[in-house]
Amino acid sequence: MVRIAGILAVLAWLTQAATAAQPATVRLCLVKYGALAWEIETARRQGLERAANLRFAIVEMANPAACEVALLAGAADILFTDWIWVARQRGAGQGLVFVPHNAHLGDLMVPAASRARSLADLAGKRIGAAGGPNDKNWLLLRLYARRSLGHDLDQPAFAAPPLLAEELESGRLDAALVYWPYAARLAVKGFRPLLPMRQLVAALGLQPPLPMLGFAVSEQWMARFPAVLPRFLEALGKADAVLGGDGADADAAWDAIRPLAAAENDEVAAALRERFRQGIVPHWDPSASWHAARLSLLLADIGVDAAIPAGTFWNGTTP
Repeated sequence: MVRIAGILAVLAWLTQAATAAQPATVRLCLVKYGALAWEIETARRQGLERAANLRFAIVEMANPAACEVALLAGAADILFTDWIWVARQRGAGQGLVFVPHNAHLGDLMVPAASRARSLADLAGKRIGAAGGPNDKNWLLLRLYARRSLGHDLDQPAFAAPPLLAEELESGRLDAALVYWPYAARLAVKGFRPLLPMRQLVAALGLQPPLPMLGFAVSEQWMARFPAVLPRFLEALGKADAVLGGDGADADAAWDAIRPLAAAENDEVAAALRERFRQGIVPHWDPSASWHAARLSLLLADIGVDAAIPAGTFWNGTTP
């Protein structure tokens, strides 16, 4: 009888050990061709996914709104978004937290020959903006306009970034506020930023780089798998270190993700690489919540509710 009990105990231990050895699955909702896909692919190629004992299961969607629905419906575990969206969802009762990840922001681009030299010069002009009225880049531009011009901007034509870039190149727009990969591509074609977003952020009294973007994570999922998020962040941090570095390893990593970045030539590839590196920030920086609190107060001046409920920013521990 003792012998049977001993055998059962060993079998139970082996079962637990085998279960523990299985990689934890992380369901990531990604928009096709988004920069986070570059980091995930690098983490895989560098063996960082395996070293963290994780398995990245990609839930690919056509646009960010679809990813938001997937996270709220429980079809994904982690979503790449901005803290404003997370704060609004938390205020509505959703148990989400935000983990800062990078400071990538877009730019307001104009043709090289444009006579516009400041935001005031765009009065009465045809302007387009990526995303929608709640997009982070547009809200920051509105804040700057209120401070520099003394009034709000007219609502632009909102559209998807590829369409905006095409409209700007064709001359049907005088200026376009586009996401950073499209700004990098337009710069290669001779367009210029009328107002670099890093300059705008500094003018608002916010220390750049401003970590607006990061991961929305369900508190319920974190409570079920308390060790997974730190391992995921560590793997992504090491991938960023490779992509943000110099030398042969970094060159090889960028060559490997070039198809994902859809870089049509070497000049575009170099521009995307440089812009990506500019936006890298630590995965968890407590100062991010201070910047967010200040920005929240500024947004209230233009009638935008960006209140930050307690617990919005991850404190480094499980709920």
